[in-house]
Amino acid sequence: MAKMTISLPDNLAEYVENRVATGRYSSAGAFLAELILKDQLHHTLDDEELRNMLRQAEESGPSDRRIPDILSETKAKLRDNNL
Repeated sequence: MAKMTISLPDNLAEYVENRVATGRYSSAGAFLAELILKDQLHHTLDDEELRNMLRQAEESGPSDRRIPDILSETKAKLRDNNL
């Protein structure tokens, strides 16, 4: 097992300590390991979703929509989702 040393701002260190104090985690390392595993799963799902979207796009064939229209729609969706 590899050992890492990290520095956190006081407020984040206190948060980690509080999470460990709940008894759900045996240590700060256990808490951080769970966060990392969740992050890996999230990114794996994102990658799978992206591959599915690309596959669907390839199967749908050429679009009759213009690029400026697609960009405008995408920007509007991002604004609506606060991204």
